[in-house]
Amino acid sequence: MVNKINKFRNLTNPTFILFLVFVAINLFFALATPRFFNLSNYMNILRQSTMVIIVGCGCTFLMMTECLDLSVGSNLALSCMIYSYLVVFGMPGLGIAPLSLLAAGIIVIIIGALIGSLNALLVTRYNFEPFIATLGVMYIGRGLALATFGGKSIRTGFPEGFEVIGNGGIFGVPYLFIIVFLAIVIFSILHKKTLLGKHAVAIGGNKTAAFFSGINPNRIVTSLYVITGCLAAFTGILTASRLEHGDPRTGTGFEFTVLVAVLLGGTPLSGGKGTILGTVIGALILTVLGNGLNAMDILKFYQIVFKGIILIGAIVLHTQLRTRRRNALIAAGTKA
Repeated sequence: MVNKINKFRNLTNPTFILFLVFVAINLFFALATPRFFNLSNYMNILRQSTMVIIVGCGCTFLMMTECLDLSVGSNLALSCMIYSYLVVFGMPGLGIAPLSLLAAGIIVIIIGALIGSLNALLVTRYNFEPFIATLGVMYIGRGLALATFGGKSIRTGFPEGFEVIGNGGIFGVPYLFIIVFLAIVIFSILHKKTLLGKHAVAIGGNKTAAFFSGINPNRIVTSLYVITGCLAAFTGILTASRLEHGDPRTGTGFEFTVLVAVLLGGTPLSGGKGTILGTVIGALILTVLGNGLNAMDILKFYQIVFKGIILIGAIVLHTQLRTRRRNALIAAGTKA
């Protein structure tokens, strides 16, 4: 009976079902258009999904605690602009390009941490709803990004090596792929093997019970907001390097793409559970959808409608699978 229960758990695992959906979408586009199924296009898909995956790792932890962060897109844009501005105008005295890039990067990461701290302060100290708090910070960040260079992009004057981390690689493997792989491994370990991951799940499951068991919810939530802010700032650096310019409009809608990827991956807004692998697959599904629909010459506004349908369908599927799985396990346990 135990073997039957374990087998049923594996077959109804939401992450496994999501992977099958991912495979099915790839097969559909491979058959629908000859421009989709080739190595160059899949490399492009992986590059496009890297930023969502990196920030999604932090947002997955946040959503496990029943919080969210809508400021990651404006954080990315502000970081992209400040990084570009510092490299071009702010640090000419450093002389050596790698040194100026490193110094600018450190400053930007600190700014990202401060944005995360502001979100945490509003949520934990002043008891703002995470949606309202991070929405307000989103607008502040976007306004600051536009104000950095008078609403204009920074496109010239970058030092040699500025584009390396976003477009370079080693032994044929892009640095972006190495970075996203490390992010997945690190956050998977944090989730499964550390107190941070266990406490995040506990807080989302029952905040009061977590508190009385010795967990400090505010400290965990603050740490996760700071980590997510740093990740968003880091992706701003990567974006500037990849695009080879700073644009204050970069990352518009990015926060909702990340949110949808995390939701698709099986982390509910109610918190209490989630997986990094699920978020990765969710991000890849969204990227494949956008890429495949573009290859089929589907108009942009129809793509948005289609993605909305996919999100609703995925949430309904997750809910039904969770209910069936719970009922089946109860029935199997009763028979045993």
